[in-house]
Amino acid sequence: MLAGLGAPDSPSMYDSLPSIDVSSLQERVYQSLRHALLTGHFQPGEPISIRKLADSLGTSPMPVREALKRLMAEKVLVQSSSRQIRVTPFDPKLHEEFVRIRMEMEGYAAERAARVRDAGLPDRLRAHDAAMVEAAAQGRADLALAANQAFHFEIYRAAGYPQLVEILENLWLRTGPFLGTIGREPVNLDTFFGNGHHFHSRAIEAIAARDGKKARRAISLDIRVGTMFLRKVYVPYDAARTPPGAPARIAAPPAS
Repeated sequence: MLAGLGAPDSPSMYDSLPSIDVSSLQERVYQSLRHALLTGHFQPGEPISIRKLADSLGTSPMPVREALKRLMAEKVLVQSSSRQIRVTPFDPKLHEEFVRIRMEMEGYAAERAARVRDAGLPDRLRAHDAAMVEAAAQGRADLALAANQAFHFEIYRAAGYPQLVEILENLWLRTGPFLGTIGREPVNLDTFFGNGHHFHSRAIEAIAARDGKKARRAISLDIRVGTMFLRKVYVPYDAARTPPGAPARIAAPPAS
């Protein structure tokens, strides 16, 4: 036995070691990657590098690898026969299916939210919409997309159906990379988010008046018109093309 060391099974050797919550780190990395997919960091079809993600997030590859496995299970990412992980490529037919489902489900959530007695909801929505408009004016597509998402989910949470919110979160994640391509062409920001502001204003007005049908229509049109515009300007991923204004780093996972 070495001098100064207790027996191998001595509790004193281990009691002072801090525990490491690996699951918490994995969850934070997962949430960071979800946010990145929703705010224009990756395009449909773009390859994913575990090493580069780990460097960007300031973590080891292990939690990144586990987060990518979850995203593949959710069909947000795919793995080719060569084991290359990519963002799921854009499929017009599948995307149209998602859009129609979103219009129905998010329209329904908006209709319910309009009938809930929440006097502060319109003001919270105005704040999210104003943040979106300001970010777009500054050319920050990532911040504008985050504010747009906050606006929509403020409504959906107000509907009072947590399971519906969970379903909608997955739908947004599946369609997020396509939505995020708007940031690759800054010239389109004013038009895209200007349209969004128009329909957001109509939704806020309807919710303030507790008019469920008008709220449903405003949100449904917001989704449809935004999609139509994006399809007109969409440029498929090209590895040789450096997208203008793309964020250089993904936000590191926050401490719990």
